[in-house]
Amino acid sequence: MMSTPAEKAALEAAAEAAARRRSRWIKLAVALGFVGVGVAVWWGVTHMKAEPPKRQVAKISILPDTPPPPPPPPKDEKKPEPPKDEPKQVMREEQIKQVEAPKPAESIKMEGAAGDGPSAFAAGSVSKDYAGGTPNTGPGGPAGTAADRAQERFYANNARQLLQSEIEKRLKSDAEQLTATFAIWLDKDGGIQRFELSPSGNDANDVALRAALEETRRQFKLPPPPAVALSQPMRFRLSVRPQA
Repeated sequence: MMSTPAEKAALEAAAEAAARRRSRWIKLAVALGFVGVGVAVWWGVTHMKAEPPKRQVAKISILPDTPPPPPPPPKDEKKPEPPKDEPKQVMREEQIKQVEAPKPAESIKMEGAAGDGPSAFAAGSVSKDYAGGTPNTGPGGPAGTAADRAQERFYANNARQLLQSEIEKRLKSDAEQLTATFAIWLDKDGGIQRFELSPSGNDANDVALRAALEETRRQFKLPPPPAVALSQPMRFRLSVRPQA
């Protein structure tokens, strides 16, 4: 069957249009292929290339020639100062000594009558402190041996020291200075039978000292007196002063 010229022209136009479409798809495919190849090449280049090592920052210090000094010790907290001790009352008892006798040897006199037996203490009033020398037993002269007199002196000094310690512990007085005289009478076993305190002119001091003497009398005993007759009372002077 013979085609008409119009049909031929239509067939040719359709064939030409189909060819153009194929050409466009081919070009598009080629372009996509090139793009894919480029992407693949880029990916391969970027991922196949070894990454360079990361850079590290180092710090160098110069060491000193000598080791660094040790850290300072922690500051000690300032400790509170201990309270200052108030001046301690130091008591000094001085046994009242006796006046000089007309004779070269001196007598240690006590107030009141002398003892009946030989003694280094004679009767009379105290007018000055004993200044030294060998004591007599009174106006009569040597009524006791030298050993008896030495024993009596030793006992009197020992009694003075013991009484000082006991009264010092018991004396409760705010006075910075105190001076007083007192006398004691002893039993045969060394107990203080009684005492007498001469007024000092300060009532408060006298009350405090009298209380200390009374407490000493009740709670303390001296050693038994020596076998030789001891003149009684034994008199003492008490002095209180602040400790330096």
